Amino acid sequence: MFKMDIDKIKFLSGLTNQEVVGVNFNGNNLKISHVKISSNKKEVVNLLNLDTTGLSDIDIAKNVQIAIGALKGKKVEIVDVVPTQLVITKNIEIPSIEKKEIKEILNLQAGRHTPYSREEIIVDYVEIGTYKHSYTKVLLVIVARSVVKRHYEILDRAGFKLKRALLASEGLALAVSKILRLETENVPVNILHVDENFTDFSIVLRGKMIFIRSIPIGTAQLKNEKEVYQIKFVDELKRSLEAYLGGDIEISPNMLILTGAEDGLKDIESLLNNTMHLSIKALPYTNIYNFSELARGTIFKTRQMSFFDVIAPILNCQDMKIDLIPEEARVRRSIEERGKDLIKTGVFILTIFIVTFFILASKIYFKGVQLNKLDSKYSAINQEAQKLEKDLLKAGLVKSYLVNRGYSLEVLTELHSLVSEDIELTEIRYDGDKISVKGSADTMSSVFSFVDRMEKSKYFKEVKTRYTAKRKEGVRDYTDFEIVALTERPQD
Repeated sequence: MFKMDIDKIKFLSGLTNQEVVGVNFNGNNLKISHVKISSNKKEVVNLLNLDTTGLSDIDIAKNVQIAIGALKGKKVEIVDVVPTQLVITKNIEIPSIEKKEIKEILNLQAGRHTPYSREEIIVDYVEIGTYKHSYTKVLLVIVARSVVKRHYEILDRAGFKLKRALLASEGLALAVSKILRLETENVPVNILHVDENFTDFSIVLRGKMIFIRSIPIGTAQLKNEKEVYQIKFVDELKRSLEAYLGGDIEISPNMLILTGAEDGLKDIESLLNNTMHLSIKALPYTNIYNFSELARGTIFKTRQMSFFDVIAPILNCQDMKIDLIPEEARVRRSIEERGKDLIKTGVFILTIFIVTFFILASKIYFKGVQLNKLDSKYSAINQEAQKLEKDLLKAGLVKSYLVNRGYSLEVLTELHSLVSEDIELTEIRYDGDKISVKGSADTMSSVFSFVDRMEKSKYFKEVKTRYTAKRKEGVRDYTDFEIVALTERPQD
């Protein structure tokens, strides 16, 4: 039965930039890795191996909750690392180079490569390259929906939301390619990852996984029945290589990278050197990453098991193409992310509004305080200024009176000087701005001459004849008239 020392599970409580927990449901074992990623360091904080033999999914969920319960409530990303033996892969050619068309064709054809219906599987793919300018070679990856759904439900019971479902083999391929700088190599490389009960056989070209196959032999079989399983192991390797070459995917690899469980790795390396016509290179993953003392202690206790397949996908999750999360979970995740983005945007806008409001309010307050100080300081001066303003107004009125005094006499004097002997004025109306003159003249031309003289005068403007009328008195003819004009003060 499952036993666990709670005191030994010491996940760090502090959070720097990002903390990711990977879970790998591998047969009767549940492997868990806790990785802390910061801007300048990546560290494997803790590794756990839970024996789930005979346990129900509810019991497994309880154990997971205990194992990573210390991280609950933190900003932790939970990733499901799907083992290679749980997926079906197929190398096929698609008669299109358009990504949208490729995806549509794969969705239609995926059911032909499995005993499941289309609704029972999750499909994704890795694009290998273009063939004959119009075909695309892809590695099709299929997993039963029930498998991922079970993982999703177990983690959900444990109180954790599954973020992504990654393929272990792809993570291994990316990790080895980066470590050995194989991204620019034009010749495929064979990666052999040996675990306790399974071995992942994969071919990598320019950092992309182009072929994978799971071999049901691991360190446990090679150690317990060495003579029998060594032969089977080599035979399975050759069959896997033949399957790759028979698919006409790429040329044959010239190197085999051996990695995985430390126990027996040297024996496997020696075996492959004697049986395989490839250059063999051992790559112990314990020399690659930074491990805490707690994590190294777990590796030392479980030397027959490899945690490389649950660490590599986490540390390379940003570059991984395959995501085996169910479509409905993807849609839900997308909606949740958009909702979070909207909330963040709303909070950001509200924060800006509040900050702006407080800035304006503070400016208004300090301006008010300053204005009150100025009012207090200059109140006496303001009173004196108001008194002076009143005196100035009085002086202005007096000045205006003095300036305008006698102006009406000047207007009348000017008018008198303009009247000729043949004109007689009978009525003069003057209101300060406008003058009206009535009278009679011997002839009509005398009236027009009088109007002309008024127009030329600097005291009158806009001179107009309102009317003229002829009349006879005795034997003489007279012309009655009325002239109106505006008056203006001459500029000295």
